[in-house]
Amino acid sequence: MLAVAGLLPIVARAAAADPAPAAANLTAAAATPPPDDSPQYFSRVRGLFDIDLPGTVKKYDVKLTIHPHFGDFTRKPFVRIPVGARFGINDRTEVNFEAEAYVSHGLKDHTEGNGFYALHLGAKYEWAHWLKEHVDISTGFTTNIPVGRPPLELTDGLNHIAPYVVFSKTFPAVPQLAPFISFGADLVSDSSVPGTVRANTPRSHAMGVSPGFIYDAGPFKYTLVLNYSTTEIIGNGSNHYYGVNPSVLWQLPKKLTFNSNGKWVVGLGYKWTHGPDGTDSGTSVKLRGEFKFTRLLDPLKRRVTEWVR
Repeated sequence: MLAVAGLLPIVARAAAADPAPAAANLTAAAATPPPDDSPQYFSRVRGLFDIDLPGTVKKYDVKLTIHPHFGDFTRKPFVRIPVGARFGINDRTEVNFEAEAYVSHGLKDHTEGNGFYALHLGAKYEWAHWLKEHVDISTGFTTNIPVGRPPLELTDGLNHIAPYVVFSKTFPAVPQLAPFISFGADLVSDSSVPGTVRANTPRSHAMGVSPGFIYDAGPFKYTLVLNYSTTEIIGNGSNHYYGVNPSVLWQLPKKLTFNSNGKWVVGLGYKWTHGPDGTDSGTSVKLRGEFKFTRLLDPLKRRVTEWVR
């Protein structure tokens, strides 16, 4: 009781203090984005880490990415080479584009030709103030549009529009860890491109949730994504799909990338899925290169800034 009584004057003085400095600090923290190397700025690696975390590309920055599928050299008569770009409209908004191409490599008895098989377009906005003192939030959408006449295995022949909202949080005690949860929908429609729908993949509109985390251990990133989606609410039928996808991603050192200025990431992942088509699992290895072209665009950035002023 004496200890509690002794604390009362201190609590009273703290309550009477001017809250303006604390509020100003909170506003400044909300307006200042975290550094580029924060876990929430890590961008997706298709097939291993298919989550768009809240961080966006900084204003007028451009990042180019390439995802060559080197495993295709031994399994397929072609190699897939998706190439994309992310552009920062401002410090909280980005747009992104990706074109997926395939090229016959000539190591098999037959060839499938060359061309594009899918286009992706998306955008993302990171909320600067809404719940910022508690959690990082972004909303956005991605699209997947099949094009051309590719081998049937490369596309499901459906157009996809996928809006989402993702929440992520880092803690001062463990800044390397970024747990997240993403809520989204997949709205599909038929296209003129024939394809094959993969096992345990929704054939109609679906809604889902994906919790997980990314742990940043310097050159290594450890990720875990849990997936659940269902067609029962907005789609046809009442099919349910479950997935577990852990992965390890390694940012290659400069000496292994011929001292290039880009960031090359190689990843190993395991994927387990269960749904109406049964249970399936497998491992995959992916490679992603990311390159910043900010320096080349500096003159354009200065002109745009002067024009806006």
